[in-house]
Amino acid sequence: MRCYMMALFSQRIRMDAACFARGALRACLCLALLVSAGCGPSASHGVTLTVLGFNPDSGQALRTDALDEFTRTTGIAVDLIPTGGTSAEQLSQTLRLLNQHASTPDVYLIDVVWPGTLGEHLLDLTRYADQEAHSHIPALLANDTVKGRLVGLPFYVNIGMLYYRTDLLAKYGFAHPPATWDELESMARKIQRGERAAGNRAFWGYVWQGAAYEGLTCNALEWQASFGGGRIIEPDGTVSVNNPHTIRALRMAVRWLGAISPPSVLSYTESDSLNAFRAGNAAFLRYWSAGVDAGSGGALLPAGPHGRAQTMGGFHLAVSRYSVNPRESARLVMYLTGRTVQSRRALTRGRLPTIPQLYQDPALARTFPYAAALETAGAAAWVARPSTIAQSHYAAVSQAYYHTVHQVLSNETSAPEALAALERKLVELTGLHPGAPPE
Repeated sequence: MRCYMMALFSQRIRMDAACFARGALRACLCLALLVSAGCGPSASHGVTLTVLGFNPDSGQALRTDALDEFTRTTGIAVDLIPTGGTSAEQLSQTLRLLNQHASTPDVYLIDVVWPGTLGEHLLDLTRYADQEAHSHIPALLANDTVKGRLVGLPFYVNIGMLYYRTDLLAKYGFAHPPATWDELESMARKIQRGERAAGNRAFWGYVWQGAAYEGLTCNALEWQASFGGGRIIEPDGTVSVNNPHTIRALRMAVRWLGAISPPSVLSYTESDSLNAFRAGNAAFLRYWSAGVDAGSGGALLPAGPHGRAQTMGGFHLAVSRYSVNPRESARLVMYLTGRTVQSRRALTRGRLPTIPQLYQDPALARTFPYAAALETAGAAAWVARPSTIAQSHYAAVSQAYYHTVHQVLSNETSAPEALAALERKLVELTGLHPGAPPE
């Protein structure tokens, strides 16, 4: 993974240049300096907020898109503390600062699956939230509500989507991408058969992320939810994964292997599946809405018997409970997650807004051809992973889930047997109760 150099911030921190040569030492020193910086008085005459979580490139883009304007209109300065490393490393860094009650940073950029883990350390934004703050995708607002406290707001969303070769759909007489999983399977078989007959023996109908990691959690949750199998753990605390609908969904995916998807897909991450698609060796690809290629078509994922389901990724903004500037920090979060900034960044940066009404904008519809489908997909189609209800247990819950799914896909165990064992494990991990998903 690429590492980023930690920058100076607020002129209060002076670091020896040798720190930048050693990643581990650099991270430790940065954490210590952040904590100590929060203990002293501010050197500026006005309020200066600090924000942690953006890498240097995205931070510079945000300053151009929004922060300079925010400072001009409010007089509140904003310093960005760049970060790098893996998601797990960033979470560890954030937890270390919050556990030490560091007063800086004031605002954190957090992954969509972190609110349940960090919630006790984050400011309840309810008192600061205006009507616009309540207009985000309901599933994301629920994701950010921990024990009745609104501890974050969505900044942008990524969703699982289906990408397809427009040239091959036209070649084989298909007027539109598949609307259902059954259509996907039949279309993929026809295109795969034709392309192999034309000489490309390495061609497959459908590629996705099947390795035993978080990406498989997202894929399998989409299958499961679209079949009516629930969300693994429901918002009310019901461990619902063990049900006939989830069994049907997994059996569908097992059927794909060696038929329309390569057996090696069980080792694919995002980059592997994307490489296969870009190399011209696949008709369809499940990938994130960040985009693939200009020449590729994009659509919502196919529907199952229960409708469409797309897992949500993306990032949110949260305020530290230990900030000495809670009102100003909340004001910044409201501004950055509001309609004006979300619309601007959608058009200039390709970031999907989290406010559904923005998808009615004709300019945004030109940028995202699938915008109308997103607006009308319905609330049930936006699927959040059960990180908020699982709280600090989420990493273990997801790991147990994707390992179980991988075993089923590998034919190491049957779906009914595997899901029964998974239910027992999740109940033991979380202390929650088993039950059926909502109809």
